[in-house]
Amino acid sequence: MQTKPPWMHVKEACKNKLLLVYISAGKDLGRLGIGTKLVRHLEEWCKEKGAEYAYMATDCTNEASINLFTIKCAYKKFRTPTILVQPVHAHYKPISSSANTNIAIVQLPTTLAASIYRQLFSQSSEFFPKDIEAILACNLSLGTFMALPVKSLAKWDPQKWTLPPNFAILSVWNTKEVFRLQVKGVSSLTYACCVGTRLVDAWLPWLRLPSFPNFFKQFGVYFMYGLHMEGEHGNRLMKGLCNFVHNMARDDRGCAAVVAEVGQRDPVRESVPHWRKFSWAEDTWCVKKLDEAKQGGERSSSDQFDWTNTPSSSSSHIFVDPRDF
Repeated sequence: MQTKPPWMHVKEACKNKLLLVYISAGKDLGRLGIGTKLVRHLEEWCKEKGAEYAYMATDCTNEASINLFTIKCAYKKFRTPTILVQPVHAHYKPISSSANTNIAIVQLPTTLAASIYRQLFSQSSEFFPKDIEAILACNLSLGTFMALPVKSLAKWDPQKWTLPPNFAILSVWNTKEVFRLQVKGVSSLTYACCVGTRLVDAWLPWLRLPSFPNFFKQFGVYFMYGLHMEGEHGNRLMKGLCNFVHNMARDDRGCAAVVAEVGQRDPVRESVPHWRKFSWAEDTWCVKKLDEAKQGGERSSSDQFDWTNTPSSSSSHIFVDPRDF
């Protein structure tokens, strides 16, 4: 890995929160307090912009980052969702597992998708965004898709505002238009092996051999959010729907992985295809309230509810806003 100068990348998560996306100090600049100074300087900048909270996310094994935020900067551990990563192979993945379970994939209009999400998540999920319509209508959104058995398709009437007994639903966000990733520092042998798997997969696609995408050039990912399934066939429908998204990414040059972030107890977790070596069992979220100094004076409209002191919800669902990914 190349030594980087210290820098930080941030983005606005919503009108009163700011997400710390990336902070790094080069190897030669470690243990000099630079990371702490960057965080504190950024927090002051956030306050000036009207942010009431700052939060960060990192892998649970990144002790240095967790200690920086929780010990030195007074952040509190908040939630620990799971990140699931599926590499995009050279071959297409089957949507239906057998002829007896033919799956239909339907792209939902934005208005209908927002209505369904409100019905499914607004009362039972943490962090459901009030502006879900704006998210689904954003140019980075590639659509909301529902999978259901073919035999049920003709019986389902969306105009009646009722959901089919068996279905899976998710939306897709095109993060490669926002940022790109790249893997560096691997050995020549590892590089050759990865390229070899890709060539074999491309030459013999009918074998459906798992292969490594070209992670050694800049690549993007598709982010799946709003995942939900119901019914006795929900597991198969969700797997088929995720394979559909994989095939979308397969046709998009520069997209090398499909990613989802779900609650640890969400049943969807076991239905999303992923590689364990590329996934995070615990993505640690930490949060800090920035306007503590206002306690003696004028209080903001959101002070009656403090995210830093909220216990984990009994719900297994976490709706991850794709703008925060």
